[in-house]
Amino acid sequence: MFNDKVKNVLQYLAWLVFFLFLLYAGTVAVVAKAAKPYSQHNAKVAKLVKRTSMTKITSYYHLNRGVSSYAASGETSKGKAAYFIYLPGSHKAYYYSAGDGVSESTVKSKFQKAYPKKTVKEVNLGWYKKQAVWEVTATNSDGSYCYVLYRFKDGKQLSLVDKL
Repeated sequence: MFNDKVKNVLQYLAWLVFFLFLLYAGTVAVVAKAAKPYSQHNAKVAKLVKRTSMTKITSYYHLNRGVSSYAASGETSKGKAAYFIYLPGSHKAYYYSAGDGVSESTVKSKFQKAYPKKTVKEVNLGWYKKQAVWEVTATNSDGSYCYVLYRFKDGKQLSLVDKL
């Protein structure tokens, strides 16, 4: 029915589709494996949060400043803000009510007042030098990055790394 040239082209296309499928499946597997630790830690944080008075999680955070930390912010049953930080390396966890520190929006506002020409990209809650901190990631007008750490307890700026 088909001549040899057509059979060869169809066979070549079949092998090409097969290898492209294998490449796609391999890429999906690598991405899934790479994302697994992050999603596992978020699940662990959610499980641990259930042991606290926090009833609703609104945001998850991850920060690695020498100590890997996973955190969540949310609300208690009374509608009060609360924060939870988990340190998987030491299996320690810390719970803070809103009155124990400053909020993400307060830190973001403080950053924008201090550095009006920088654009905030992300704010993360985590652990640095044995204390809870907020990290603000921003970009400069030239596209370089800026990182500022604020102490959770009082919002005091701890460090600034600019022009990366």
